[in-house]
Amino acid sequence: MTSRAGPSSLFARGQTGKRMDRYSHIRSKADQQAARESHRGVPAHEEITAVSSAFEPKNLFLSSLPAAEQTRLRSHLAFHRLPQGLVLQEPDQRIEHVYFVESGMISLVAMMQDGAAIETATLGREAILGSLSALGTHTAGTRAIVQIDATAWRMPVADFRTAVGQSAVLRKMALLSSELMLAQVQQTAACNALHTADRRLCRWIVQVRDRIDDDVIRLTHDFLAQMLAVRRPTVSLIAYELQRAGLIRYQRGKIAILDRAGLERGACECVGALREKTRRVIADLA
Repeated sequence: MTSRAGPSSLFARGQTGKRMDRYSHIRSKADQQAARESHRGVPAHEEITAVSSAFEPKNLFLSSLPAAEQTRLRSHLAFHRLPQGLVLQEPDQRIEHVYFVESGMISLVAMMQDGAAIETATLGREAILGSLSALGTHTAGTRAIVQIDATAWRMPVADFRTAVGQSAVLRKMALLSSELMLAQVQQTAACNALHTADRRLCRWIVQVRDRIDDDVIRLTHDFLAQMLAVRRPTVSLIAYELQRAGLIRYQRGKIAILDRAGLERGACECVGALREKTRRVIADLA
């Protein structure tokens, strides 16, 4: 087993700065129709991948567990590659598997009856998707979709519930993971209501960078508009201004980060708040 990673190295620290210009948040009928079409589901599938005998998880909860608890879970875990666009759960659907995210990013998305959608949380290696199932039969409250190609250790819910029932440490892990996810949902709701679209886009880009360790993010303007609940022209306008400021370079379907510190200054306070919450939760488990 590898040594446990300390929470202080999980995310880069940064200060948020002054507000930028305000943009429209109104969504047209055409935008809503585009949201309906893009969220119908992508014909993608999980891929089970063979791994070496060494168990060196990058998920922050798994890596923080004592060796004995890792061993308790290991035989039930399978390593999966999750392609962009794969839907892992739908609202009101019974949860069958728990995912310990290793890399990439998964979004929790709230869907409206008219097809409009908005992201309520971004999940990376600090997350366990489906952790509430440890408490009993659980159905999903939101759609979970792979935003950026991801990998994860997947475990059947029944095995997870049994393991948690046998270990106080694993029960604590399940509760802390659920607490962290709830904190993300609450912070994102406040951010969407109170912060301007430009600051939210900066926040979102920084959050993605924290999770994927890559300065290139492969996402379209349409998808970003859905995640931020703004019109596509609004995303295009903000991206243009960020590019003019030398913070990013945007090409179709790809955002390259040029000045991470500048994006940190343009982002809202939610970046720092969620980083600090993550550090505290992981430290509490360790």
